[in-house]
Amino acid sequence: MKLPLLLASLLASTHLSVAAQTLGSPAPPSGPLTCVVCAKTPLVGKYFVHNQTNHICAECEQLPTRCALCRLPVKDPTTKTTDGRSFCRADAANVVVAQDEATKLFAQARSELSTLSDGSISLRSAAVAVQLVDVDYWNAKAGGDATSTMHRLGFSISRPIGGGFAHNVILMSGQLRTTTLSTCAHEFAHLWLNENLKPERKLDPDTREALCELFAFKLAARRGDTNEISRIKVNPYTKGVVLSALEFEAREGLPGVVSWVRNGTEVLLPASRIASPTAAPEPVRELRPPPPPATKLELRSLLRTSKRTVAVINGERFELGSELSMLIDGKRRLVRLEAAAEISVVVTVDGVRQTLQLGAR
Repeated sequence: MKLPLLLASLLASTHLSVAAQTLGSPAPPSGPLTCVVCAKTPLVGKYFVHNQTNHICAECEQLPTRCALCRLPVKDPTTKTTDGRSFCRADAANVVVAQDEATKLFAQARSELSTLSDGSISLRSAAVAVQLVDVDYWNAKAGGDATSTMHRLGFSISRPIGGGFAHNVILMSGQLRTTTLSTCAHEFAHLWLNENLKPERKLDPDTREALCELFAFKLAARRGDTNEISRIKVNPYTKGVVLSALEFEAREGLPGVVSWVRNGTEVLLPASRIASPTAAPEPVRELRPPPPPATKLELRSLLRTSKRTVAVINGERFELGSELSMLIDGKRRLVRLEAAAEISVVVTVDGVRQTLQLGAR
């Protein structure tokens, strides 16, 4: 029997079906299918697939309650906000619904930002009132009554009192801890800007928000949170200005950003000094006067876009392929930037490769 006929005969006799897997799609499950909502297994007959990987039985698909974050059906919800939002089992373990936790997360963001900036990003007026609110709070402020009108994750205000400020921060309940932590960093940045910008200086609104997102990005990078790093970069909230803020910080370092806020006069961030190349540049070998001696290499900032990569290592700016003679542990070393990932770079030091993680000490 010819091979095609043999194959057809085998398929027909065993009732097998063959389906092509789309390139880049998740691999098919290796065992029996299980409903992620009620844990029913095996799933047979009609079932549903959520986000390509979550299988849902026909009964759970009919449940009226949905997770406020991922939209999975929710059966017997155990975690709710005061305005009635429910969460699936996976998200319920990671959402912020308690005031105490929101207060702690804000304090954590504040402390970490101070640490990574060597104390330059801190408030003179130390007291900050943090309040966790639900959707109804925002709707009442906006004069609405539907959850669809809620779009803010946080809000902050600073009121001058005497020689200082009274600071208030409002955070939306029911967000993931990582998202809330980024929101805390963003709102803390607003308070810091309120204290450090000259009263007569009126920053462009998108520039102000981009600087606040820069603070959130720095915190996410310090924690190695690649999801938040990616979210901040593509967030349309700043109309793309956040990428300019990241490039500015990569070029000038965090001390340069602090100095620009406190002493600058511009309403927009300085224009990029990096020309968009039409072709890959030749590797540049550059010798400079030695900076203060360092005992090791530290990746202090990293900006990656589709057109360029800029890394700041021990206060020195590198692009892919660039080399620099640096004084490390009392010896002159040739450092070359070889490659970059989301939160790390690969360098060679006198030809020996090593990986530097963003935020590592």
